[in-house]
Amino acid sequence: MAEILSQQEIDALLSAFNNGELQASDVTEKHKKVKVYDFKRAMRYSKEQLRSITRIHENFTRLMTSYLSAQLRTFVKIDIDLVDQVNYHEFIASIPARTILNVFEVEPTDGKMVMEINPQVAYAILERLLGGQGDPSTRNGTLTEIETVLMQKIFSRAFDMYSDVWKNIANIKVKWEDIESNPQFIQIASPNDTVIIIALRTTIGETTGRMTLCLPHLIVEPMLPKLSTHQWLSAMSKTNVPQQDILKQNLDTINIPVIAEIGKATLPVSDLFNLQIGDVIGIETGKLEIRVGHLTRFLGNPGLQKGHYAVQIDQVINTEGDGI
Repeated sequence: MAEILSQQEIDALLSAFNNGELQASDVTEKHKKVKVYDFKRAMRYSKEQLRSITRIHENFTRLMTSYLSAQLRTFVKIDIDLVDQVNYHEFIASIPARTILNVFEVEPTDGKMVMEINPQVAYAILERLLGGQGDPSTRNGTLTEIETVLMQKIFSRAFDMYSDVWKNIANIKVKWEDIESNPQFIQIASPNDTVIIIALRTTIGETTGRMTLCLPHLIVEPMLPKLSTHQWLSAMSKTNVPQQDILKQNLDTINIPVIAEIGKATLPVSDLFNLQIGDVIGIETGKLEIRVGHLTRFLGNPGLQKGHYAVQIDQVINTEGDGI
């Protein structure tokens, strides 16, 4: 509660004002600092949410680095340069007039996201895919039909992994939709809508440039309650599976050819050419050799099981150093 002045104190103040000893500004309450807020550039995301989005895309950059390194057979390095929220008009204004824009549908939302690829980076990728050394300096133009198909394949497969980095937060599916070179033809949000941009500093061989991912609010909005650090780490701990178990699960689903060889025979080429229907070839019989891939791993005996030919394993052949 404000202090109540006595009549004597009021008279003293009035006398000081009249004599010029005191200014009104000396006794009035100072104005509180006002923070400017631009309603045209609404800040929808907290710093904590942006940090979670940064962590998610750090995982994506690692996956994408491994994928592009294998596809291009050259040195590839991708790092996050910037994660920020801007309006869509600022994003469009920040990219070159002629660039490479990959548009993706994001299900189950009705939104779309865009990956802008600096032409130098795009041409370096195409040069490697087409057997060159990855030098983009010789390129200066739009993509041909063949190059468009190559870009579609390389990035549609790359973004098959994008769903994996979000799986602890939400189940989404990303599908490549279109490729465009003029940003004015891409309209995934209204000009004043807030979008998240993730700028990726990309090095391919000797070429360095940027790839920028644009996520509109329509896609991110359903995930916002789960983007707090506590929720994100909690989801990670629940789904954290030891790497050894993951490798075992992946190995368990691999199909390996297993062949049981009844016997062998050796024929001259002349006899082989003269074989007719009904001819009999004598073979060397004994234990059946059971090959896994191209290597003999077991010996067995032939038989039947439920009306089907079968082989009973009688002996395991261990080769030193195989670990089998």
